[in-house]
Amino acid sequence: MIRVIPVLILLFYACIEDIKKREIEDWVWIVMIAIGLLFGVYDYSQNITYKTLAENITLIKIIALFIIVYIAILILEKSSFQENIKETPYILAFLGVSVLMFFAPNPFNVIFQNMSVTFIFIFFITFFGLMGGGDGKALIALSSLFFGTEKTLPIFSISVFDNSLILVIFLPLAIFFYNVLKKSKFEGIEGQKLAKIRAYFTGYPICIAHLSDKTFPLVFCEDGKLKLRSALGTIEYDVDKYREEISPYTERVWVTPGLPFLIPITLGFITAYFYGDLLFKLLFYLF
Repeated sequence: MIRVIPVLILLFYACIEDIKKREIEDWVWIVMIAIGLLFGVYDYSQNITYKTLAENITLIKIIALFIIVYIAILILEKSSFQENIKETPYILAFLGVSVLMFFAPNPFNVIFQNMSVTFIFIFFITFFGLMGGGDGKALIALSSLFFGTEKTLPIFSISVFDNSLILVIFLPLAIFFYNVLKKSKFEGIEGQKLAKIRAYFTGYPICIAHLSDKTFPLVFCEDGKLKLRSALGTIEYDVDKYREEISPYTERVWVTPGLPFLIPITLGFITAYFYGDLLFKLLFYLF
């Protein structure tokens, strides 16, 4: 229980900052990871150990597969190469943590295992635009403090993510039915079918005159063409400048509401810690 108090303080602070500024400084997650390592020092001094996620050879295979997939993404997604290559420092940090988990004593090896596997999970979640990078950092930080229990999945942070999705599942459905009823269209906007389907669940078109800092555009202008963003999450943008840039091409633009996903993550953490994995319990109840 003592671990929960500082984590909740940091999460509540981060939620307030996310609502106000739409941005959370990295020191919040660094402090949370530092707290996790301090608890690791205490557990080590008391000879407290935790169950490892898997054998080393299995973890090596997972990491090797991830690196292969990452390199393949860099090669195949040539149009987004500059954007994807920016993730390289995080990849190198991930590899450093991954190396440590093979040599560190318990409980540090368990901490590093959880952080490494959570990183891989977050990488693909953010790559497909299902979550922002800042929210992913929160889950990685949580993975340094909390491990799987009988009430959750083996990786606690993934149970937090599960719960977060369940708690916000009604919002995308409401947005989808709103777009269906309004017969929302992508007039003059280029985008892959998957991106358009995703936009139907996560955004809606509004007049550019109604743009504000409470909504975030899903459309950007490139070479005189309007295109859908390939990822979700909040972005920094000047409303007036964006309106001026986009107005020659359209009077309506697709936006996504500005509700920070960190709020559902915080609620997901609370439910995961005190109750367990909601999805796991639902499936257990049904089957």
